[in-house]
Amino acid sequence: MRIVLLCCALLIGIPARQSDLPPAPGKLVDIGGRRLHLLCSGQGAPSVILEAGASSFAIDWALVQREVEKSHRVCSYDRAGHGWSDPAPSGGSSTTAGDLHALLAAAAEKPPYVLVGASRGGLLVRTYLAAYPDEVVGFVFVDPSSEDRLFTMLNGEGVLIASLTADQLKTTFPTQPVPVPRRKPQTGAPFDRLPPDLYRTRIQLDERLISSIPETVPAEVVASSQERERAMLAALLATRTASATPFGDRPTVVLSRGSDRNADREAAHAALAKLSTNPRFSVIADAGHEIHLFAPEVVVVAIEDVLI
Repeated sequence: MRIVLLCCALLIGIPARQSDLPPAPGKLVDIGGRRLHLLCSGQGAPSVILEAGASSFAIDWALVQREVEKSHRVCSYDRAGHGWSDPAPSGGSSTTAGDLHALLAAAAEKPPYVLVGASRGGLLVRTYLAAYPDEVVGFVFVDPSSEDRLFTMLNGEGVLIASLTADQLKTTFPTQPVPVPRRKPQTGAPFDRLPPDLYRTRIQLDERLISSIPETVPAEVVASSQERERAMLAALLATRTASATPFGDRPTVVLSRGSDRNADREAAHAALAKLSTNPRFSVIADAGHEIHLFAPEVVVVAIEDVLI
């Protein structure tokens, strides 16, 4: 069971200070008064779109992207408030799927796409499918999060967030500002497997991400964020109720980390693969959560399998 505190990853709209960072490796694309960082390389259709996990960045995909670009068009990007990208507008009016769609359109990147999602990115690429089904032709999930493994506390018990109604979740909302725990930038393995210049830049990006988060978050902001998360997870769970195979015949590969074997996690990942009629599920021995850094060659092969 994974208990999730939904408030702690909130980003309040603090403007990015690009001068603190090296130049963006990609381009900053205007999507309507704000810019998102997009790094595309290679040629060939369908294009491969890389969606990073929480508190992660486009450059985390460098080892994968440098191989995939040899045969296909591939794009990584920074979500709003991450990396070189501007913050999201206040009020939560934007969505990740909407931002990504606007970004790709503004950059003249053409569908269809193979979507690759790591960790939380696995949830986000599925929301893209729900919003733009005609644009998605395949999936690769890299040790993904799943709505059937994300819990919160209700009446002293752990319950699936996705199973709650808005009114049920409302009973768990804080009434006072919520302190946000401080963390240190992520250093060492596996991030030090990036080229030295990118590793140094990643530490800078993470430091800036951490500094952009206030020490406390207003209760109403936490409540709004929690409800958006609940609604997203509930919608994803509902796709499984509506159809045994909501991915259709889209080729789908799910990769699960093997460094700390967990039967429940692996069962959830195997079930995720079976949302397609054309699935493959693999446990990657000795790889930690960031499989794209521990074993990038495995992710590259998975992408190639989907592209065939």
